Amino acid sequence: MEVQTEMSLDELFQHPLFIEAAQDGIDVQRVLGLKLTDDFDEEAEIDELQFYVTRVGFAVSHALTWVQQLHHAVHFMTEFKYSKKASNAGVKKFHHLLYNVENYLIRLASAYDRCLQLTNAVFHLCMSEEQVNHGAIVSNLHVARAKLPGLLKAVRKAIKDEAQERHRLVHHHSLVDPELRRIELFYMQSKETWGDGREFSFEKLVYVRGQMVKRFTVRRKKEFEAINAELVNALGPLFDGLLVEYRRQKSRLTKLV
Repeated sequence: MEVQTEMSLDELFQHPLFIEAAQDGIDVQRVLGLKLTDDFDEEAEIDELQFYVTRVGFAVSHALTWVQQLHHAVHFMTEFKYSKKASNAGVKKFHHLLYNVENYLIRLASAYDRCLQLTNAVFHLCMSEEQVNHGAIVSNLHVARAKLPGLLKAVRKAIKDEAQERHRLVHHHSLVDPELRRIELFYMQSKETWGDGREFSFEKLVYVRGQMVKRFTVRRKKEFEAINAELVNALGPLFDGLLVEYRRQKSRLTKLV
């Protein structure tokens, strides 16, 4: 039995779907007389094939960048620098950690939205961005015939365990994590508010809360890294399926223009 190897983020950036779409987009710019540094003029007259490859190139690039940012977010969790500017702004290590954890969770769920937009572009469904959702895409006859729904569901499965946290963050309240809330309470204390006569000194408190942050960060980083790995592994087969359709659509449109 063949053992499936894990795909890295760098390997995903080397996927033929991204490489071909990027090159096709560059070719369109060249035909239009645009440099790579020039802004694409949406008012320019282009044929349907040029419109198609440009749209797919934009969608796949944004999907990959979004996934890349999820990997960066894990790194940012531990990159807090104590500085006078941060201190004057009232920013503490806890605030930095909370911001990056919540930022990761919000972006994670949106990664699947990018996949749906990419599928919309590759299959040339021409749905408006507002109309694109899971039900509309997986129930589409063309997408279903290409056996893409199962691949899309695998991507959604990779991030589903964090979906409820993201929903609460966006629509109700900040992250609810008992361990994180206890850390927050400790970071609300200063040397003045802690005072004397406690069971242990403020210096001891600083040490204890630092260790709590370290344990929490290690746990969350491990969780997020596992999610990122599963997401990338699910994106590989999805990109394989989308590549087949991308080439088919290009061949079809080439005959029409």
